[in-house]
Amino acid sequence: MEKSQLNKAVRFVLVVGMVLSVSVMAVGLVWYAVSPGAYQDVILSPTDIPGEILRGNPIAVLDLGILFLIATPLTRVLTALALYLVNKEMRMAGVSVIILVVIGIAVILGAS
Repeated sequence: MEKSQLNKAVRFVLVVGMVLSVSVMAVGLVWYAVSPGAYQDVILSPTDIPGEILRGNPIAVLDLGILFLIATPLTRVLTALALYLVNKEMRMAGVSVIILVVIGIAVILGAS
């Protein structure tokens, strides 16, 4: 695989992730601005977000946008890993796996 093809695929993932997250956060901000009522400043876990959105909580929409933003770099690494594996570039696939392990460790340490 040419480096430019990999760069295009990764760029696409990053652009889509950024546009999606910003769009969702914009919807949350507008919803928050036009909806009456006071919303508590609580920390929502990712599993709480869908239920809170269904209850009409715009803060949950903002949290979903932030979650998309956080997931974008992870998706970038997963995309690169898949492309490296398809093209049998095992050395770079190994680097991608190491990056995923580091991200996983960071998530586990951050959650505790």
